[in-house]
Amino acid sequence: MIPGQRTSILSMSVLLSLSMGLAEAKDADFNQPVTIDAGRQLVELADNKVTFSDRVVVKQGSMDVRADKLVVIRSEQGLQSMTAHGAPATYYQVLNNGQPVKAEAREIHYDMKARTITLLKDAKLKQNDNIVTGYRIRYHIDREQMEAESQGGTDRVTTIFLPEQLQNMNDKKAQD
Repeated sequence: MIPGQRTSILSMSVLLSLSMGLAEAKDADFNQPVTIDAGRQLVELADNKVTFSDRVVVKQGSMDVRADKLVVIRSEQGLQSMTAHGAPATYYQVLNNGQPVKAEAREIHYDMKARTITLLKDAKLKQNDNIVTGYRIRYHIDREQMEAESQGGTDRVTTIFLPEQLQNMNDKKAQD
């Protein structure tokens, strides 16, 4: 494992949870060890790149990322990006409120410099029965802004939510 890789995986789980805009990642997860299980690992020192392949599973507490391939790229300044590839690559984590959050896409990309996380190609975010789908779903960390995009043509962004779940969230926020 390259130095700082644990931080990048931890950051990915935090950012995906934030992209839902609904709750925080489970706090206890971040004190757990990160385990990456793969059929193969290739370290390319000259390119500052580590590629995990063959049924990749990343676990930390309740966080679970599954992909066909995971590529971690590092620059002189530290970690630069991390991309999970799959058909689809998936993300799952239990939040502090006990609710699971799920994400999937053919690519899940975290750019540390731009401070964005992007779900690309058949992107889907789900919490409870609330779902956002599109070709691309991008979360800008610093702006706390999520944007979902279609590919154009007949492709559309779709959002499905249950009003009672939104009302329950608003009621909980009012109590806090």
